[in-house]
Amino acid sequence: MQFDIQNKALKLLQRMGLALALAAGCGIASASVIHVSIDTSTFGVASGYIDMEFSATGGPLATAAVSKLVGLAATPDIQWGVEQAAWGYTFRNDTVNLLSHAASFGGIVSFDLAITGDYDPAGSIVSAFKVAAFDGANYLGNFDPATGALATFLWTPSPSVTGNDSLALNVSDSSVAVVPEPFSLLLMAVGLAAMVLALRQRGRAAAARGGELIVLAA
Repeated sequence: MQFDIQNKALKLLQRMGLALALAAGCGIASASVIHVSIDTSTFGVASGYIDMEFSATGGPLATAAVSKLVGLAATPDIQWGVEQAAWGYTFRNDTVNLLSHAASFGGIVSFDLAITGDYDPAGSIVSAFKVAAFDGANYLGNFDPATGALATFLWTPSPSVTGNDSLALNVSDSSVAVVPEPFSLLLMAVGLAAMVLALRQRGRAAAARGGELIVLAA
């Protein structure tokens, strides 16, 4: 039982590593993944559509990967300019595109979004990923009157090969919630790794003194 906390932490780290490896298999590991959820109970209608599109006015190529879709119809009603994969969909900012999925409103619709692309020394072009709700005749929710979007994700490329890109969010409707996925996982992994290392060092020191390591949790 002496190193029980170490073993549990190591197992959790292994599970996180497996999750990140699975994300890499989806082709989105290099991007910053965010989890997007929409509370459709606020729309006031029983059903409609969730629309997504990705665009830019020029600049470097960027792609938006949408995966882990929940609360939508099994197949899209409209899919043009969008590539489908086993894990979800890929949008390009240099192609006119639209993805529209039917949905029964009243619950949570969610998906993961990852945007990545080439660097741009000028850094002046922003790519926009828009999410909207539609009932067949009108946009739903507290949408942006200029675009109809409930939320728009604005991706700015890195100014250099070694630099970092950025993702900004413009939310028009409070029904939309966004959580950064990989950052919390990586922070937890780093914290747990540091904890395991510290516990190992304490264990070795205790063993050298003939003492006993205190187990913090069973």
